[in-house]
Amino acid sequence: MNATVWDPEAEAYLRMVFTQQASIGNKGGFPSAFPSTLFETSWVVDTLLDAGFEKDDFLRADLRKLEVALESNLKSEQGIVGFVKCANFLCKTWMSNNGPDKWHTSVHYPMMLIAKALVQFLKVWGKKDLDMELVPKKLISQDVPRTLLDILARTMRLQQADGSWESKREVTAYAILTLAPLLGLPWVDFLKPEGIACMYRGKAYLEDNRHKWRQGEILWIEKTAYSSDNLSHAYCLAASKIVVPMSFTSQTVAGLFPSQLDKKIAKMSGFFAHVLPFSGAPRWKLQLSLLQSAQYAGALKKARHDIFPPMEKASDEKYQEYIPFTWIGCRDFLSTAIPAETLWEMMLVSMFNFQIDAYMETDVWDQYQHRLPELKAFIRSLCTGTSQKRKRTNDDDDGPESAPKKRASRDEASNGSSNGMPNGHANGHANGKAKNALNGSLAEQSLEGGAVRTPPNGSDVKAVLTKFVHFALHHPKVMKSPPAMRSWLAQELQTFLLAHITHMEDCEEMPASSKTANGMVIWQKPRTTFFNWVRTTSADHTSCPYSFVFFLCLIGESGKEIIGNIQQRYALEDACRHLATMCRQYNDFGSVLRDQEEKNLNSVNFPEFDAWNVDGQVMSTKLLSEQRKSDLLAVAEYERRCLARVIEELRETLDPKVMEKLDLFVQVTDLYGQIYVARDIGIRRVEQSQAA
Repeated sequence: MNATVWDPEAEAYLRMVFTQQASIGNKGGFPSAFPSTLFETSWVVDTLLDAGFEKDDFLRADLRKLEVALESNLKSEQGIVGFVKCANFLCKTWMSNNGPDKWHTSVHYPMMLIAKALVQFLKVWGKKDLDMELVPKKLISQDVPRTLLDILARTMRLQQADGSWESKREVTAYAILTLAPLLGLPWVDFLKPEGIACMYRGKAYLEDNRHKWRQGEILWIEKTAYSSDNLSHAYCLAASKIVVPMSFTSQTVAGLFPSQLDKKIAKMSGFFAHVLPFSGAPRWKLQLSLLQSAQYAGALKKARHDIFPPMEKASDEKYQEYIPFTWIGCRDFLSTAIPAETLWEMMLVSMFNFQIDAYMETDVWDQYQHRLPELKAFIRSLCTGTSQKRKRTNDDDDGPESAPKKRASRDEASNGSSNGMPNGHANGHANGKAKNALNGSLAEQSLEGGAVRTPPNGSDVKAVLTKFVHFALHHPKVMKSPPAMRSWLAQELQTFLLAHITHMEDCEEMPASSKTANGMVIWQKPRTTFFNWVRTTSADHTSCPYSFVFFLCLIGESGKEIIGNIQQRYALEDACRHLATMCRQYNDFGSVLRDQEEKNLNSVNFPEFDAWNVDGQVMSTKLLSEQRKSDLLAVAEYERRCLARVIEELRETLDPKVMEKLDLFVQVTDLYGQIYVARDIGIRRVEQSQAA
């Protein structure tokens, strides 16, 4: 159509194709891939041979014709017949967009191609037929296994009850051809019985519809959607023939997952089998999700000091084992269609949230407990992008005799109010200061135990907080979000950091107006009620509100609003507030003992939990603790019911794809609460826990 000179011979060829196809009922279909003479022929032959058909399965005369045609075309076109995608490109593409490609309506087609290509890549690498030095370590040890396991899990969980995929014959064939090579991987022996059964159910569906194999379904996309009878027949034949290959013999490939990982996965699957929502899930599903999570756990461990330095006063090992599974497991449980890249970003956020909690309670408090107004002003300027302009006061002094700390008012601390609306990004001057501050803090690192030497003015704390805020507000997806979304995120992030300060002030003041009854601490004169505290400072302190908005930025399309009106925005904030409050209450339920040891304010310390003991009944410490925890859990379930009502209202108005992803965020947040009910995974302060 865009040729500079019209070609009558090409036109005659196209008319001939149209006439021949029209005579058998196909109108409008033309080969479109170069070279068109081999468009379907080479495709069909390769598919059948790859599935296990042998030369003897074909008529020799027909096979010879195909050989001559392919050979002559290779020579005439100097070897140019198709194209090759590199493994690195495939992994990166799948990480950022694991949906259908533009040529096909079903995601199972690209999944089949990627699986076959990367399995072949592993085989060649395992035989050392590649230049091993040119293969990036991350590609072979993380990216390729992660992509293959993701495709395997997704294929298995998308099978329908009748054994098909998408109730389509050709798509079902794709899925079977995807599973066969993946089930031959040396890391998934535990999955083979269920995986092979999955294939057999698919083959049974194909056999029941054998009479329709030659009837192509409209799956392919060009200028219009179209079908291919030849490809449909070829893929169905291939799927009926293929079997799971024998396991890899290469120990090099098998060694990508260390043997001790099996024991760890077995232990963790045993734990999560008793935690909602996985208590009814088959063990193999948990194990597969945990195996996928292992690929992220290594990367997460490498990133754990990207923002926060090693903290001598905190032990931070336990939570890192759980973070990847919370996102992978919930995604698999809900079958959420979401890019792996988004999950990875939220894993980082989850890790940083654990770390900022410990960092604020240790390093930040140690350096700024007598200079809190200065710290609050810095946080506000950091989140709003405004420079700090203030006179030097006694708060700038470093000695213990500096001005006494001033507790912020509830409105100031809980709402994180500031002069001017946050714009969601810092100006160039602030960026320059952040970069210089970060370089300075890195230069201060000591070689003794990896500790960070603290300058007397606390500049390293400001550098760390700057980097933390920069990660959230300057994330590429955030910068492409609508201005209103960026402002909302900046507001919530500021409120989150200020809530940490208020919480530390509360913990510091609680002993002065508390009593201990039967071993349990009661804060007799809190600055506000339990309801107000848990809905404001405490909920903000969980990180849920700012993480919620950050997640909305990740799942939104560049520059496009995912919130349609004020009612949706209001309902989203309401849902987030209930979720954050419930999260705090579950967290406190699981950490009563740790909080008591560390003198940390917990929900059960509020006098409301003691007000109903009107008879002055004397209880043992254990019985009293269990009674308060039971009351706290009842309140948390009230918040759950409130959340459910708001979610159902949002479901009626929000885009279904957005709602599907929000369900994932809610499920992950709820899972952390369920984990805390079963086991406390928070970062412990080393000094207090050892002293106890």
